[in-house]
This record gives sequence, structure tokens and C-alpha cells, in this order.
Amino acid sequence: TMTTTSQPDGTPATSIVYVQAPPRTPPNFSGNLHEDVDDWLGQYGRVARLNGWGPEQSLRNVYFALEGTARTWFENHEASISSWQDFQAELRRTFASQQRRQRAEELLQARSQGPDEGVTSFVEDVLCLMNRADPNAPEEKKLRFLMRGVKETIFGGLVRNPPITVQDFITEATNIERALQARASHYQRLPGVAALSTSSCNSPDLRDIIRDVVREEIRKLLPAAT
Repeated sequence: TMTTTSQPDGTPATSIVYVQAPPRTPPNFSGNLHEDVDDWLGQYGRVARLNGWGPEQSLRNVYFALEGTARTWFENHEASISSWQDFQAELRRTFASQQRRQRAEELLQARSQGPDEGVTSFVEDVLCLMNRADPNAPEEKKLRFLMRGVKETIFGGLVRNPPITVQDFITEATNIERALQARASHYQRLPGVAALSTSSCNSPDLRDIIRDVVREEIRKLLPAAT
């Protein structure tokens, strides 16, 4: 598209050319066991929004993104599918992975924030797994997994004023993470390093243990010296 603009002072007109980006092509889905129908629907929906497709156009174009078993299924049931919402529901019902939710639940139960992992990476992965394991999970359940798996140094700051929403968790955990990083940079320390308490070294129990160990080592050496 070309637009011409004229200048009031008589200077030559300028032309502005608008180049329309070509439409994106959604990924294909064939219904194989290794494919995840929910992931594919999410990818297709993202492309549809980018291309400006509404529900009706998404349904009209979906045939060209299907192949193999999935395309055969659509051809057999196309007459009974009247909306994009119906298509998504029927596709999930037909090609849903039975192991998807179970596997996500197992990963969620074992998920904890890595030593060098940032808060954003940890939170997004937990929410992704939660969406697969329990798409309708309440805020309380999401928070429980986030609080259980977050780093100990961050958890200690969160329990002072426990978050009540996921967004509260993200905000507070990120602030704590930044504070720890600033401290580490200022004192040239690692955020996860715990300081050794000097008072613990002076406790009577520890002194007695050290004394007993020294005495035992001296006792072992005395026979050899004689």
C-alpha cells in the first residue's frame, strides 16, 4: 500500500509505502503418539491471532494444518463440527494423551528451584506443569507448589509475609532474589552461602567434642612414641 502526502510549503510530496507481512503458517498436527494436542492447539491459536483469524476463519483454515490420521478424522467428522470451540473439544477428546497429566503431576511433585535458576524460570515452569496436570487448579494449589519448591533463601523471606496470589509470590520472590544478588555483588559472596555463626563455635557441647577428639588422637600416638 502506498500513501502520498503533500507539504503545505510547496516542497515535493513524500510517499510512504506500507509492506504487509505475509501470513504465518501454523504447524501441522497428525495425531501421532509423540504429539501433544494441547501444545499444538496453543501454537495454532498463537498463529491465528497473529494472522488476525477469528474463530470462523480458524476453523476454515485448520484443515490445511492437519495431516495423516488427524486429517482423516476431521474429514469424517467435519459435518458435525459447527464451531471452533467444538473442534477443539472434539480434537482433545480424540487425541488427548492419557499419560500427559500423570507425567506432569510427577514432574510437579519433584520440581524445585535449581541453585543457579532464576525465579522467573522456576515460576513459569511450575505454572506450565500445573496447567498440564490440573488446568483448573485454584490459586492456593499453585502457591503451595511454588512455596514448596522455591530456594530456601527466598522461602525464608516469603514466610515473613506469605503471598496470597501467584502474582504476589512473583513480585516478592523477585524482589528477594534481586536483594540477594545485590548483596552478593557488594560483598563478593554467593547468595546461597550461609554465614558460620561464631557463637556456635564457643558452645560448651562443641568444645567438649573437640576436646574429646584431641584426647583420643593423643592417646593413639602415645604408645607409638614410647
